[in-house]
Amino acid sequence: MDALWLLEGPHEAPGWQALEKDSRANTIDLLIFDRTAWALLRAAEAPAGYPGLLPTAPADGVYLDDRGRGVYVAGGQVVAGARQVLAALGPQAEELLQKLGDPDTVLERLGRVR
Repeated sequence: MDALWLLEGPHEAPGWQALEKDSRANTIDLLIFDRTAWALLRAAEAPAGYPGLLPTAPADGVYLDDRGRGVYVAGGQVVAGARQVLAALGPQAEELLQKLGDPDTVLERLGRVR
């Protein structure tokens, strides 16, 4: 399975147009994006050819687009939900889950919502 990559850049970056074009042509595996600053995609190598967009490994958390759709990421992989992300984050996250009860709220409190 290909790696997950987070592309980030300013809204004005010229790479957004190329990314959108590639997505519409189905030449990339774009999972989700927020048109203002980031995109999450799958690729064997760090994506190139998108001027102004920097590829990095995504941090564990939930990535929400501007329509409220989300993708949970833990250990560089897409996971089923917030509980898997919290398990990857370790004991502190699990302890907070015991106090708050809602895994998505815990992700928010830990600053893991993007």
